[in-house]
Amino acid sequence: MRYLVSLLILIAGWKTLSVNLNLDMLPAPEDVASSFWATSCTNDFWMHLAASGFRVGTALIAAWMIGFPLGILIGFDQRMDRVLSPMVFLTYPIPKIVFLPVVLVLFGLGDFSRIFIISLIVGYQILVSCRDCIVHLPRQYVVSIRSLGGGRWQTFRHVLVPAALPEGFTSLRIGVGTAIAVLFFVESFATETGLGFLIMDAWGRFDGKGMFVAIIGMSLLGVVMYEGVNLLEKYFCEWKRKEMKENALPSPVLRSLRTYGRMIKFSHSIFAAPFAFSALVLASRIEPIGISRFFWILVALVAARSAAMGFNRIVDLRYDARNPRTASRELPAGTIRPAEAVAFVVLSSIVFVIAAGMLSRLCALLAPPVLAVLFCYSYTKRFTAWSHVYLGFSISLAPLGAWIAATGHFEPRIVVLSLALLTYIAGFDILYACQDMDFDRQVGLISIPARWGAEKAFQISTLLHVLTMACLLALAGLFHLGWAYLVCVGIIAVLLVIEHRLVKPDDLTHIDIAFFHINSVVSVVLLVGVWLDRL
Repeated sequence: MRYLVSLLILIAGWKTLSVNLNLDMLPAPEDVASSFWATSCTNDFWMHLAASGFRVGTALIAAWMIGFPLGILIGFDQRMDRVLSPMVFLTYPIPKIVFLPVVLVLFGLGDFSRIFIISLIVGYQILVSCRDCIVHLPRQYVVSIRSLGGGRWQTFRHVLVPAALPEGFTSLRIGVGTAIAVLFFVESFATETGLGFLIMDAWGRFDGKGMFVAIIGMSLLGVVMYEGVNLLEKYFCEWKRKEMKENALPSPVLRSLRTYGRMIKFSHSIFAAPFAFSALVLASRIEPIGISRFFWILVALVAARSAAMGFNRIVDLRYDARNPRTASRELPAGTIRPAEAVAFVVLSSIVFVIAAGMLSRLCALLAPPVLAVLFCYSYTKRFTAWSHVYLGFSISLAPLGAWIAATGHFEPRIVVLSLALLTYIAGFDILYACQDMDFDRQVGLISIPARWGAEKAFQISTLLHVLTMACLLALAGLFHLGWAYLVCVGIIAVLLVIEHRLVKPDDLTHIDIAFFHINSVVSVVLLVGVWLDRL
């Protein structure tokens, strides 16, 4: 999610610059995305990416294998520190990239010279960080293991390495950025492979889109390397991550955002939001959607959902307090007071109405009825077992509303996407409600599992998800969507089958995996399919 937000901000800034500057060497992001997709389907692009990946990956491994143990040894052994540290600090400020011509003369024009210069630069960073970490390590840790009979190897294994690992991984993360930058230099001459070569080649031909395709490839390579280091750190420094998490003190604002976000289950937006964005992608075929319009649509979606979920928590408060599964929620637990929740709902509703008014007069007129539909869901479990379908109906207004907000008019074809969302939401809500079947019967709430039992509920859920697939296939015909979309629909079908095989009427052990993980992937895959078809 953090990457997605950052990516949207970067694309917005890029688009603004390309429109205002109107330069051939700064093409629009959508043109580059289209060119990137076409280029990524060629073997030539992957050959260059593999060449760059091999060089930078090998260099990082070599830098770590030499810099990490050497930094620990210099920091721990005072004699080595007295001899080697002056040499390290004397040569550290020298920009090693200037030695590239010398390295090429010494080791030739092959990959070894380029790997050597990258590992030399990154290795220094790792060595210095680890050396400083060990030098400042409190000596009582070493004394403690020595007093227990530990030798030099045990000290190295159980004290020095764990102490230096976090610093080592931090310097390696920083080194990834440095390595990618140096990679561009070392591949910019005397070679015909690598992303750096592609950038210089496109630049020489004044091919702006080709240049940005290679830049994006290099950025993706850096992200993969960076996240790879993160995964290694999580695996080898799990204890450090837990310690930082326990000691972290979030600001009051951030703490409040987290609390209210948990109350409305903001993370569950991933179930329906991609459907609304899919409607926007389809609408963009008819009507271009500017940044301002997209912003107000996003605000309206978030505000409407926040108001609906907050209202539901208030109405269900007395039931949530009695249900062991929901008793720890923010309102029953007292983390948020009812008056604060009411204020939150009122504020969210006002924001939704304002956002709708900023979009169009029609959206402003539709805003109050939409809120009424959303709020009514909270009472349906009092009088009908089909409350799951009503929930699906209320959420299915999202893609319909997004379409009207984007185009300014109603389109019958988009109703099929809303029906897909309706049946999809209702289907998995029935499965999730099986957890509260006994409780609902005790307190007099009505649901499909409570009325007809879990086995019948599973059959109805399966039927609804079959209808979901039928709607998604019908959408392909109505909007003339191609193979990329159909492949994603096939993936969704497999995911729904897995979801129904993970849980059974007499075994809900994996309900969280089926509900949270698989459903999140289903909606995102749909958006990816629609987006790929749009490119």
